Amino acid sequence: MNDIASLSKMETKIGEIGEADIVVGILCKNVETTILHVLNAVNEGLHRYFPDYENVIVVSDGFSSDRTVELANLFQVNNGIKKVVTEDMVKKGKGAGIKTIFQAANIMNAKMVILLDGDLLSIKPEWIYEFAAPVLYGRTDLVVPYYIRDKYDGVITNNLVYPFTRALYGIDIRQPIAGEYSLSKRLYKMLMEHPLFPLDFGIDIFIVTSAAANRMKIMEGLFSIKIHESTTRYMEPEDLLIPMFKQVTGSMFEMAKYYENFWRGNGINSFRTHLPPFHGKRPLPVKINLEKMMDYFYRDFSRSKAIIEYLLPKELMKKLSIIENNIEKFDGEIWSEVVYNFAAHYKNLKDEREKKNVLNALESLWLGRFVSYAMKTRDMDITEAEEIIEEQARIFEEKKKYLLSIY
Repeated sequence: MNDIASLSKMETKIGEIGEADIVVGILCKNVETTILHVLNAVNEGLHRYFPDYENVIVVSDGFSSDRTVELANLFQVNNGIKKVVTEDMVKKGKGAGIKTIFQAANIMNAKMVILLDGDLLSIKPEWIYEFAAPVLYGRTDLVVPYYIRDKYDGVITNNLVYPFTRALYGIDIRQPIAGEYSLSKRLYKMLMEHPLFPLDFGIDIFIVTSAAANRMKIMEGLFSIKIHESTTRYMEPEDLLIPMFKQVTGSMFEMAKYYENFWRGNGINSFRTHLPPFHGKRPLPVKINLEKMMDYFYRDFSRSKAIIEYLLPKELMKKLSIIENNIEKFDGEIWSEVVYNFAAHYKNLKDEREKKNVLNALESLWLGRFVSYAMKTRDMDITEAEEIIEEQARIFEEKKKYLLSIY
């Protein structure tokens, strides 16, 4: 089904709803075990905290093959709350679902949008207030949660997206691809018109980067533990993490090219240089198979070695050659130079196959960097591991001049 036909179908479903104040969009695909829990928390949150507003829940389904849609349709919302269940406008991925929700919000002229994943196990009604209030009351354009996560959760964020985004755009957002957001009307409308709107997992970094580069107000909120079903698939990187890595990194590099003039003139900000000890609730530990991850690294590094040697300067390749025998030597300094060289090369690529090859090569090195980080932090608590992540982010900031010299 094309975009126009899907939009017409959605307009029909929205029907007599009229205008909305708060639209809560729930992104779903094969989440029959969690969708009712998420809907119940959203429904209760809207009813409890925003009873005087026009509230609409939009469930956007990514063509589930289980009972997700059936259960979403059966769910009964409180009086005064409306619900729409619809398919994604195109069969692409998370970004397609978000575009569908934005289109629905636009039709309803919504004042704001909250985006939630349908596999959230830890969501509570209070989350709706934490997401909605800052945007609804005009304090910010974008709320990004700061989730309390295990040191092995957020593996793409910690070693790549966080340090890269912080160094280039100077924004103090610890988890730029946290997965859930709330957005103002001016932000979601701007994003709908953006030429680089991704229809896959690249959507998260696209949202945060676009907001930063357009100088919109961004704030962190919702300090809570996040438990989501997809974390269980970290044990099999090829099932989720590797496809996600390529989509997120591709979008991140595309955005860096698009907003080059902004970040070239953007200064460096220093953030959490000394972290206080963490005394909150402990997140559930994320299990990783370090030996399997190491096997993936050596296998993929061997496959991609020729293109890596072509992309990287000889001095950097000398440093990388050491990690083949001692992966713990793969430190933040080497990694930052690797990432920046890949970003600089990616800038000039137009052929999609070449872009894919470059991302495949970087993915192998990212796995190596993650293994090195996991080995170093194996006996560390959350605070100690966070210091390692912060140190790496500071290295990315210090190396920004290096990026400017090669980009």
